[in-house]
Amino acid sequence: MNIDRSPKADITRADIQALLVEFYTRVRANEAIGPIFHHHIGEDDAVWAIHLAKIEDFWANVMLRDRAYKGNPMQTHLAMPEITPSHFDIWLNLFKTTAHEVLSPDKADLFDLMARRIGQSLMMGMQRAHSNQVPNLG
Repeated sequence: MNIDRSPKADITRADIQALLVEFYTRVRANEAIGPIFHHHIGEDDAVWAIHLAKIEDFWANVMLRDRAYKGNPMQTHLAMPEITPSHFDIWLNLFKTTAHEVLSPDKADLFDLMARRIGQSLMMGMQRAHSNQVPNLG
């Protein structure tokens, strides 16, 4: 399936910023995944601002093909063995809900689709790295 990430989707950096600010406010308050983020990022707002800027670059790379992002999401997530598939589910559902509250339905659907693809890829990579078994895709 080809995904239209062209400018006609009308996604802007401002959309990405608005989504991420609201989303990570909710992540930080979430009792299931908030502690994981606080453990790895911290609780200081200045540190979170740095994290948000990096994640904004990541999403600009995904959605706008802007190449400012420097990082390796798989490596970052592999360093957090406490993350489980249920944490990904919580993250993805919170992301989808937030996207649909902050963005137009078309934009929100596109962000959700990309997030789910990225999440599946990360989960498969983590399963493979933490076990010598074939990943469970279902």
